[in-house]
Amino acid sequence: MADDTAILSYASGRTWVVADVSHSRLIATEAGARRLALFGETDAEAGRLARLLDRYDDVDDLMAAAHDLAGSFHILYTDGRSCYVQGSASGLRQVYYARREDTRTYAVSDSVELLARLTGSTPRIDMVAWGMVHPGFDYGLTEGAYWTGVRRLPADQRLRVTRDRIERSTWWTPPPSDLSIREGAPRLRAALDEAVTVRVATADGLSADLSGGMDSTSLCFLMAEQGARFQSFVEQTIDPNHDDAHWAAIAAKEIGRDLTVLRPEDIPGPYDGLWDPVEGLVQSVPYGLGEPYTLIRNRTRKIAMSRIFAATGATVHIGGFGGDELFTVAPSYFSDLYATSPLKAVRGIRDLARLRRWPLPSVLRALARQQSYAGWFEEQLHGLSLPRPDTIGPTVNWGPRLRVTPWSTAAGAEAIRSLAHAGDSGRTPQAPTRSVHTSIAGQRIGGQRLVPLRALMQHQGILLSLPYMDDKVLEAALAISRAQAQPGRGFKPALKAAMRVDASKTALSRSTKGEFSMSVHRGLARNRKALLGLFEDSLLAEHGLVDIDRLRSAVRDTMRPEYETNALELTVAAEAWMRAVAERAAESPPVASGAPDARPDGPLTNSPLTNGRLTNGRLAFPC
Repeated sequence: MADDTAILSYASGRTWVVADVSHSRLIATEAGARRLALFGETDAEAGRLARLLDRYDDVDDLMAAAHDLAGSFHILYTDGRSCYVQGSASGLRQVYYARREDTRTYAVSDSVELLARLTGSTPRIDMVAWGMVHPGFDYGLTEGAYWTGVRRLPADQRLRVTRDRIERSTWWTPPPSDLSIREGAPRLRAALDEAVTVRVATADGLSADLSGGMDSTSLCFLMAEQGARFQSFVEQTIDPNHDDAHWAAIAAKEIGRDLTVLRPEDIPGPYDGLWDPVEGLVQSVPYGLGEPYTLIRNRTRKIAMSRIFAATGATVHIGGFGGDELFTVAPSYFSDLYATSPLKAVRGIRDLARLRRWPLPSVLRALARQQSYAGWFEEQLHGLSLPRPDTIGPTVNWGPRLRVTPWSTAAGAEAIRSLAHAGDSGRTPQAPTRSVHTSIAGQRIGGQRLVPLRALMQHQGILLSLPYMDDKVLEAALAISRAQAQPGRGFKPALKAAMRVDASKTALSRSTKGEFSMSVHRGLARNRKALLGLFEDSLLAEHGLVDIDRLRSAVRDTMRPEYETNALELTVAAEAWMRAVAERAAESPPVASGAPDARPDGPLTNSPLTNGRLTNGRLAFPC
């Protein structure tokens, strides 16, 4: 048994939980047949869990009390008969489940790949098409994973598992957004303080992003206030107008911590190290096979950066992901307001419309539609293949316009529609109002997309830790009135108010945001031959999902618009994933009897639950 693998057992001695604890804590307590455990980032100790177990007999009350602890973690409970598991409302702590046909029992994990191994799953081509929709389908519209038979549990639901049965129940709903900033800011600050305390108390060594933006800068201020020792980092780009490094230097001086500037020549650029003319898909870079890595253009870059972080002695790297979704209220707020106060909504959106060059008549038409979530979703499905408008109109609905890539085929679009109308698709928004739905969906989409990045960094010995995606921080931010934090009321006013004691700091006055398009275009130009090589004998084209001639033409184009550049990254991720899966399948043992094309351990490698080892901070219940 590997040193980094921990096992918890039922009172009978049968295995209950298997977990990799190399980057996450597994804290557990028991009383008779009952067991309670947390897995993830928490500073709670077994004694505190024991008091909860002693105090609460009801499952809902017990897990609600455990959820109220600071940090980011899965909650695990058994009464000896049933097993209960829930992830995080933010979506960062995912839960998946699948049925094992050999034993007719269920297995639960935070890893799609692990469950695919256990169940002999095969890849789902329809999900590959779904994953290439730009700018990314809304959270909750499907519970499918990229492997047959594996399902994703919605973030607001809890799983109850017996050996041959599974039940789901809703455990989380967003708090009402009824606090003024004056009332809500202290609660938000307390939640942020607690989130940072967990990391400072449990990490052997810390590093942090310090982009100079308000999100990362606020976290660095809080860590310094708690006396934490950490090394901060900022990326300098080739764009002379990119001002992250300038603001980061100001922040580092005010915080009193060292800053390392990573220059373009210090680390790989976008799309570097992806494809080699001789080797093909570069295998020296870890590939997770659970799902495509949609942030793939910077994957080699992130590996190099993670190694630099680890060289400072850090085991945990603090990032500001999730802050934009929490503290930037979407313009859809004005559609929510229009439902009850049309004149106030129109007056409120005028300045924003002028700033974004939205014609006022189109704004009024968009506000007046008051489209339902289900209606918006069906409209997106109907318009998937329509040309993308030359200008972006008012974004006041449940989400942005969704389109397939410019090189997608009609068959690809039809696969998406079929999947959307399947039994595991959903029509329920993440919140009753558009603006809160947008914040929650944004966090949960981010939580799902960051899974491969977190696994990649853990390969290098670093846990990517995201305090803004702690549930207590999410709830504190959502509780603040949308009206007081609405667009046009300043830059992230709720976060600025929460950081009020540091308001005199120059670094927290920044209202600009760096963007990386120049670096991306340079990386695409430098790696054009490699990308064309990746799409030689394309598996996406073989399965009828892309028009290969149009795709190659886009790769050769040096003046592609931003939406096309982003769509290309999703396509590169899909092609790389399909190739990696195919290459791993070719290395698997011969086909066994049973389902067509099924292999003894699926198309991947031997199961961690059979060889006694998990990796990459994974968690599993061989229920």
